[in-house]
Amino acid sequence: MAMALTRLRAPLQGACNNWSLRCCTFTPLPYRTVRTDRLLSTSTPPITTASAVSQTTAPPSPSQKPSLRPLIIGASFLLVGLTIGQLVRLSLIPPPLPPPHSSTDTALVAHLQTTASKLPLVQTLTADPRYRSWDAYSAFSPQDREHRLTSGPMGGSGGLAVQKIFWNEDEGTAVSVVYFGRGLTGWPGITHGGAIATVMDESLGRLAARTLPAKTAVTANLELKYLAPTVADQFYVLRAEPIRHQSTDRKAKTRGTLETMDGRVCVEATGLFVVPKGFKLGEIRDGF
Repeated sequence: MAMALTRLRAPLQGACNNWSLRCCTFTPLPYRTVRTDRLLSTSTPPITTASAVSQTTAPPSPSQKPSLRPLIIGASFLLVGLTIGQLVRLSLIPPPLPPPHSSTDTALVAHLQTTASKLPLVQTLTADPRYRSWDAYSAFSPQDREHRLTSGPMGGSGGLAVQKIFWNEDEGTAVSVVYFGRGLTGWPGITHGGAIATVMDESLGRLAARTLPAKTAVTANLELKYLAPTVADQFYVLRAEPIRHQSTDRKAKTRGTLETMDGRVCVEATGLFVVPKGFKLGEIRDGF
């Protein structure tokens, strides 16, 4: 039996030796040259933690300050908007006027007359010896002025607070400085065309009556051209002159303009005034 085991051990040992040789031997791969310079040129340098942080977040500059420009622009737009809104509100819904002949109304009229006396045109005409000046209806009693249209219902601080007339006797012309209050408006902030026509009628009629021998006249015809809006709460200049070649001893043709204080014409007017027959009228005197 020992001999049998020995015989079996020999072939097995040989097989194992052959298997171990096969397993332990290997065929080397063919050698391939690799260029290190190409690897160095194409390789990405390693990124450290410090460099990664510096690439993602940059610390703000200590000298950089927040800009005030957006705040200034926003405040400017807000101020402009509030100003425009207030102006629109005051134009569409102005504060109420003081009651006529009240202490507030009287104080406002006095203030407007003082302001008118300081206007350059008023000061120039006052200093010119060729002109005589008076306030409209100043020769009438307070009771009579209340029953006159332009000094009564249309008077006061909300109406014709100022009607200063300057008369040139040599030329037969007149210059008037008037104030149209917001109580005479039609559209908000714009003087009513009828109020303007009334003032133009009186101004041209005043000139016609002073040039006619009878020293009185009534309106026969009045034509107006409205060229620009007459803004309320402003001073205006009314210029009137005769058209002599179309006038006689019983009729006077006149023309006039209503202008802003800087000379912009708002209204042009022509009027024909006559001395009525069979009806006795009082003479127009100074102070009318």
